[in-house]
Amino acid sequence: MLDDLPLTPPVPLWTDIYLKFSSEQAAYEQLLAAGLLIETQALLAEDETVIIPAGYRPAPGASVDYIGVITKTSYPDFVPAVTAEREVEGMDGKMFTITEVVEHAVYGEPTFTDLDGWHVNVRLSADRTCPEALQGAIVSPSTPSRVWA
Repeated sequence: MLDDLPLTPPVPLWTDIYLKFSSEQAAYEQLLAAGLLIETQALLAEDETVIIPAGYRPAPGASVDYIGVITKTSYPDFVPAVTAEREVEGMDGKMFTITEVVEHAVYGEPTFTDLDGWHVNVRLSADRTCPEALQGAIVSPSTPSRVWA
């Protein structure tokens, strides 16, 4: 009976989409309009205190990863230390070579640059396609800052 089972469970197919919007507000508005987000109501206790605040959740068949603003770090060129060797006479009269630092290494300070836009990664199940309304927000990063595991 167990011999009839597949060796590995079936792996669902996913479509990963990288999106860039002009702002966080624009991202929420467009994802809601495209049907990839669903607005949720706050959950209140009997005394009207908020248990779970209002917000958004992904629609069925979609996962949403809010990246936000991406900051790139650039490092200045590293300048290694300059060394020199010289012969020194030891206390026993034997000569040996020592290495001295003539100029210390220069590390420099990194610079941080915010990329334009507000970024969101979306993963859609195989039965879903990217809504037409989001086609203009799709970007194709050569090295994504974050990917789905």
